[in-house]
Amino acid sequence: MRYLYLPVFAVFGLLAACDSGKPAGVVANDFCSFDSPVTATTLQTTEPFEPWGWAYNVKAGSIPKDVSIEIVSASNDVAASAPLTRSARPDVAKAFSKPELEMSGFVGKVDVSGLASGTYTVKIIQQEGTTRYVCSSPVKLKFHSAKG
Repeated sequence: MRYLYLPVFAVFGLLAACDSGKPAGVVANDFCSFDSPVTATTLQTTEPFEPWGWAYNVKAGSIPKDVSIEIVSASNDVAASAPLTRSARPDVAKAFSKPELEMSGFVGKVDVSGLASGTYTVKIIQQEGTTRYVCSSPVKLKFHSAKG
């Protein structure tokens, strides 16, 4: 019976390697700010959603190049997502007294035409290597859709 263990472990080892190119972990990283739009605003799904703010990996003190946004429904489903572009935020670098944070800003344009009317939360996702850094913003966005 003990000879059966070796092939079983070999198969599981091969299966585990199938995920080697995928993100290895998801890490909470609450060093971000979702600056616009503000919470009290009701947004129309007929207009592009243009978020901006800043985020960085506080543990490493780095600014992951890949940054994106997820708009999450009340049922915790990702209703929309889009890549964001890094932008200059000298105010963030000055506020933290870290000149290396100047490019910690982000801007983007998200197609929200498929969203139903309702309140959504926002997550800013940064990818560095195989690790995803997730910043859950306390901002609640209210979208209004002509579809309902």
